[in-house]
Amino acid sequence: MTYRQYIRNVCNKFALSEDEAEMILVNQKELIPDDSVDVDPTTAKRALVAEFATLIPLANVSEGGYSVSWNIEMLKIWYQRTCAELGIADDKIGVPEITDMSNIW
Repeated sequence: MTYRQYIRNVCNKFALSEDEAEMILVNQKELIPDDSVDVDPTTAKRALVAEFATLIPLANVSEGGYSVSWNIEMLKIWYQRTCAELGIADDKIGVPEITDMSNIW
């Protein structure tokens, strides 16, 4: 399996388009210079985690009986588990940010 196939398979799992898979490959050229070689799963996962913000859909689409939705919780679980597997600190997703605003009173 090549990097291109691997990235597309993961994107398909989350109902993301092939264009989004292509964008990941383009943005991660430094990590994956040749997407047609045999995949190293760790490198592919690092590329996906680095592009995770592009994997999260910005909005659900619903028009005239046509509807698209994503399982955001599943995306978060995948991201957190992949970060743990790769030893990457996962402090960006799923944790609310608390800002001290007491100085403006």
